[in-house]
Amino acid sequence: MSQTKNLFAVSILLSSVPMIATAGMMDDFIDPQDGRLDASSFILDNAVGFLPIPLTVTDPAVGVGGGAALLFFHESEDRKAKRLAGEKVEDIPASASGVMALGTNNGSQLYGGFHSGNWLNDRVRYLGGLFGAQFNLKYYDDATAPAEEFSMRGLYFFQDIDVRLGDSNIFVGGSYSYMSSESKFATLENLGLSGLNSNDGRIGWRVTYDSRNNQFAPREGTKAGIKVDHHRKAFGGDFNYQKYQAYTHHYARLAENWGLGLRADMQSSSDDAPFYARPYIDMRGIAAMRYQADNTLLGELELSYDIDERWTVLGFVGGATAVNHEQRFSDSQWYYTRGAGFRYLLARQLGLRVGVDVAKGPEEWTTYIQFGSAW
Repeated sequence: MSQTKNLFAVSILLSSVPMIATAGMMDDFIDPQDGRLDASSFILDNAVGFLPIPLTVTDPAVGVGGGAALLFFHESEDRKAKRLAGEKVEDIPASASGVMALGTNNGSQLYGGFHSGNWLNDRVRYLGGLFGAQFNLKYYDDATAPAEEFSMRGLYFFQDIDVRLGDSNIFVGGSYSYMSSESKFATLENLGLSGLNSNDGRIGWRVTYDSRNNQFAPREGTKAGIKVDHHRKAFGGDFNYQKYQAYTHHYARLAENWGLGLRADMQSSSDDAPFYARPYIDMRGIAAMRYQADNTLLGELELSYDIDERWTVLGFVGGATAVNHEQRFSDSQWYYTRGAGFRYLLARQLGLRVGVDVAKGPEEWTTYIQFGSAW
């Protein structure tokens, strides 16, 4: 474990070398509280401070590859004053902006930027961005059918906003998204047929309960909500269909060094949803779109142990199923996952932890670099 710690710490530090011009700047990466590697000061006190995150992709759905993300954090004056006064501030949300790009060995690419804002002392939360992508994927009409290879290229624009009700932990929110895409199936190309061009416009609403103590890597609290999305031609799309989601993520401390995470998620779509919009099992250890149907249901349990204030190891198990409307959950097949990982507290004053998870699903092993919580 000590060798893994050192390698991970060195990789994070080396990714920031171009920004470190003098030996004095190394002080920005040492926490005066414990004398260990920490990026809080560099991110929050440096006018050009950012957090470089190496990205690796090993999802069987898109192949193996990687890229990088640059995350810029924006701190409110009130939060900064409390932090400089020595107060605990990791429970106070900070806004962040980011740009990223990645590619894989099967030709898939993703690039774009986003902004996540917390305004008016966390009374208003905003998330928006624009991404371009090309994904070369496999589509399974059902779990036992042979895979159908297809590529999907397009642009995705989204805007989300949530408003807190009074002084409660309840938020009400709305969202809009627009996607323009072109899908090409290998069988169609073999028959000399062209691809499928489509636009998808969505307006959604949601109600969320959020008592988590940190938005990046929560250790305590609950986030739960319901979401309803209306995809309509009137909103700029080519389709009329609905999607629904109900979920909960719960975090608790079992003891001083032990933590528990619980996740449950249920999604559903109407019969007229296009093939790419149908729910699929989204869980560590299972390739994207591998198990897809009109309805999905999943649950995960994660148990963690703090080796010290910086390092945490964890293990997790999960189960999920995907069924169409004419089927019953009680008759469906369940798919199980398991895995383990670790986290390092990279920015104490942001409560930000990064690390790696390795998971085993029904078919294969997968590896994930995690920025914050896996959920």
